Amino acid sequence: MVTAHPVSPLSQVKIETIAVLTDFSSGAEMALRCAVEFARAYHAGLVLAHAYNPISAFVTPEAALAYEPLDDMRKAMQDRLLGQTEASFLQGVNCTTLLSMGEALNLLEDLKHVELIVVGTSGEAGFVKAAIGSTAERIFRSSTIPVLTVGPYCRCTGKGEATLKTVLYTTDFSPGAEVALPYAVSLARKNEAQLVLLHVKGDKDVPFTFDRAMASEEPMARLRNLVPGDADLHKSPTCFVGFGIPDAVILDEATSRNADLIVMGARGTGALTSIVSHFGGGTAYKVAASAKCPVLTIRK
Repeated sequence: MVTAHPVSPLSQVKIETIAVLTDFSSGAEMALRCAVEFARAYHAGLVLAHAYNPISAFVTPEAALAYEPLDDMRKAMQDRLLGQTEASFLQGVNCTTLLSMGEALNLLEDLKHVELIVVGTSGEAGFVKAAIGSTAERIFRSSTIPVLTVGPYCRCTGKGEATLKTVLYTTDFSPGAEVALPYAVSLARKNEAQLVLLHVKGDKDVPFTFDRAMASEEPMARLRNLVPGDADLHKSPTCFVGFGIPDAVILDEATSRNADLIVMGARGTGALTSIVSHFGGGTAYKVAASAKCPVLTIRK
């Protein structure tokens, strides 16, 4: 049995610089608006980052002739980035740009100095997800820096500060989940928010009433022991054990509790980062792509 240790009291999470990865899509703009709200709440600066790979466009030698020289392409991309920094909702926030040739994952090497990476996701499935959405998943599987994923169902205007009233933390009691708990506690404390601790038992066939109550007893006790009394939270944490498919239960609980943020661990898995997640089978990505609020993932 995996042992979950209670989180020790910690200082407030420090966020001085936030990086936003953009591909200039509508999903990336929503991520930028969300990042701006967090930047204002933490008095942080923004880095708007984009990676481009011109070589992938040159399918044939003849096709290469139709594209601008690399220097012109880079300048066009830089101008596009700078144009985004002039958006009206960015007023009052210090914003710089970072342009890199290569894949989006290459940006991580240049962003080691930031405390938070924000990325949008398409929320699609199947082929579209494989072509577009998996970039967000690969980022939060690979990044040693916490990643805030903003899905297409989030609604951020970018005009105010991020305010969190309910923070939902999900755990399977593994070390990969445990690493995210201090962030959930810290964010709940800073915002005087309600912290909800959730564990999902994958057996959806457990009957209701007595059998389900018995099955909940042990994980409920473990949830209650995760956060010590001296964590200095404004409200006592709420604990809940759900039954069923993990991503579906997490999304249902986030919706029913009007969660403003979901916090979960993401287990890095090397070459399989696009298909294996914290709960297995891509649960973390499914939650991030379908949630109505941003999802913060931390990789051990």
